[in-house]
Amino acid sequence: MKQNIFQTVIAAMLLCVTFTSCSSVRWVSVDRLTPSKVDIPEQVRRVAVLNNQPYAADRKAVYYLNAGDVTDSLAQYLADVGYFDEVVLGDTLLGTTMLANQEKRTLRPVAVMDLCRKYGADMLLTVDNVSFFPEAISYPYVTGEVRIRMTCYQPGELKPLTTITDAIWMDWEQWPWLKHDAVIFAASSALSYIVPQWQVEEFPFYTGANVGQRDAAVYVREDNWDGASRLWSRQLNHKNRRRRMEAHLNMAVYHELKGGDIATARQYAEKARELASEKLEKQGDKVISPSSDYLLISDYLKDMERRNRNLERIKRQMHRFSDDF
Repeated sequence: MKQNIFQTVIAAMLLCVTFTSCSSVRWVSVDRLTPSKVDIPEQVRRVAVLNNQPYAADRKAVYYLNAGDVTDSLAQYLADVGYFDEVVLGDTLLGTTMLANQEKRTLRPVAVMDLCRKYGADMLLTVDNVSFFPEAISYPYVTGEVRIRMTCYQPGELKPLTTITDAIWMDWEQWPWLKHDAVIFAASSALSYIVPQWQVEEFPFYTGANVGQRDAAVYVREDNWDGASRLWSRQLNHKNRRRRMEAHLNMAVYHELKGGDIATARQYAEKARELASEKLEKQGDKVISPSSDYLLISDYLKDMERRNRNLERIKRQMHRFSDDF
């Protein structure tokens, strides 16, 4: 009986050792400047923000929210970001001359030219519609969809530069919260369309399979990527295929983050994916039943290509600062 208990304890200990020695995936978070959704011409230096939503009573299917508050907040956000030389909050109430039920109100080129001349602006940004489409209203609880529509104009152009439309589903326990949150959503949503934003990117790396990887993880936590890469590089030619795969992905992350060397990072990541697919069932070049490692590395490659495209766009968008960013 005692021998059985002893054997069980030993087996449990071996199982723990096995699991703790297995590799795992960790993620490192990095703030990166990402491009705006719309490429605003470099010559646009002064922007005027105007309220173009008409006055209207509540209708059965939609409630117009306070576009004036959105206009004020958006102008303040743009000024705080400092992407443009100057942001002007227009005092022209365009909506007062429009039909209340007309949801799409595009300014004519002549009107755009006159307003740009009035405010000395290179671009107009009009808040055309901020509305709440209720799903259920049982005061004070409300739920539904907030929708926005804004338009960017440049003088001398026959059509708007872009039209911004967005929507978000929200629910609130208090009606005043809706008004407050809707303003924040509308203003910040428009901001992401026309101004580059800082966003958090997540980068995966393998750790925990051996002492070297665990030490490298400590280096990563201390932001010592050179120290981590020295340990990872020792595993690139390891006799164990999995060790080689993990080291190649880690080195890919190192080269992308350390110096933005996408070409070298791509080579390491593609080699890691090749190693991950060695024993998987394939039909031609296509993997039939991908493993979690294969999917992880494939997703990393896709994200890396997206970040590379974003890098080219952000360089164009930030050229107005002579690449000093």
